[in-house]
Amino acid sequence: MVVQCSRALEGGSVVVVDTQTHWYPDELWDAYTRDDSYPRCRRVGSEYEVEILPGRWWTVPRNFRDLSLQYADLKEQGVDSMVSSSASFGDVDYLSLEHAVEVARRLNELRAEAEREYPGFIGLATIPWQDPDAALEVLNEAILRVGLKGVLIHSNVAGAPLDSEYLRPVYERVAELGIPMFVHPARSLVEEQMADYGLEILVGYMYETSTAVLRLVLGGVMADFPDLRVVHPHAGACLPYLAGRIDGSYSKPYAVGEVWERPPSEYMKRTYTDTMCQDPATLAFAREFYPSDHLLFGSDYPYFLPSAAIEFVNGNVPGEELDGILQHNAERLLGLSIPPDG
Repeated sequence: MVVQCSRALEGGSVVVVDTQTHWYPDELWDAYTRDDSYPRCRRVGSEYEVEILPGRWWTVPRNFRDLSLQYADLKEQGVDSMVSSSASFGDVDYLSLEHAVEVARRLNELRAEAEREYPGFIGLATIPWQDPDAALEVLNEAILRVGLKGVLIHSNVAGAPLDSEYLRPVYERVAELGIPMFVHPARSLVEEQMADYGLEILVGYMYETSTAVLRLVLGGVMADFPDLRVVHPHAGACLPYLAGRIDGSYSKPYAVGEVWERPPSEYMKRTYTDTMCQDPATLAFAREFYPSDHLLFGSDYPYFLPSAAIEFVNGNVPGEELDGILQHNAERLLGLSIPPDG
């Protein structure tokens, strides 16, 4: 797949591929207004409000919904190509199966349309993970017919852990298709304890993805599907810092209870991560932990500014690694070809 981009990074030939951007089309919010259950949403005039915590409503900003605004904003801030998903608010796993399939298919079609309309746009598939047969059907459609380049999974499937046995056929198919699987935080399983001080976003999301990916490791998913490529964002969240503890304790009677041929950290290092961490020491730790070709650039737009994320990476990554992080690692992962001059 050749992705045409409109500009190159100032002063060089590298283009910036942002592997963590999020778009939530109006069709998604309209679908949520049909049910008075999680995720709760209501229409207020021309706007949408979503319940981010019990009893706490938030007006969805325009640049979360309007792709033309997003695209112009990303381009202005220095992003040439953007990998787009409907992340936390795009969790269709809580919907009824029929409704989830309908919404997932529509989101995938919209992303395919966006790929045709907006140069550099790359869409990730949404699938109804709560039912493996439906998930496989929608996955095959999204990749083989619609033409998307990866798939999103949340840190739990309507509360079910990612090492659940019924998910294995879907993981097997993702690996067969040769596409990456991007993990993103979802509704916290300990939401009530995280309600104060913004704890769910400050630390809860990092706990959720770390637990999810560690379950893929300890549950044998990573070992059983060696071709499964998993993207664990936010500099690997908690896992790089806990790798020593995990390796030192996983085989104890209170954990897995057996010694593996390879320690868990080797499977953790097989995952990919992005640079969205906002702290030089955290990024340095991730660069030391992960293979250099498994580091991707990510801004978490529209929650954060890509321009600040680009400046952060430029100031904290040595030149010999910069081209890979900003462009080439994502190209290889997603099977892209991005001409530097558009």
